[in-house]
Amino acid sequence: MTKNLVRDASGALAFLTDCTLATVRKLAMSKSASKAELVRQVIIAQAGIDSMIQFGVDCSNGRATEVVALGGSVETWAEQFKP
Repeated sequence: MTKNLVRDASGALAFLTDCTLATVRKLAMSKSASKAELVRQVIIAQAGIDSMIQFGVDCSNGRATEVVALGGSVETWAEQFKP
């Protein structure tokens, strides 16, 4: 998802969640990333995913699609990127 697609609060939530998931992926792939920072970002991204589901925000765009397909767990999603 890109910022130019944000048209309302739902779009903003989807955009911010997608950006946070990108950070989670980057940290998970890095051997030198701080474990605490990865955990913090996973928690933030999970709050975004949970809110998207709770408020019926479209999860069919971006990385949220992948997370929802894995049962909605950001931690499970991030595991696949660990070296």
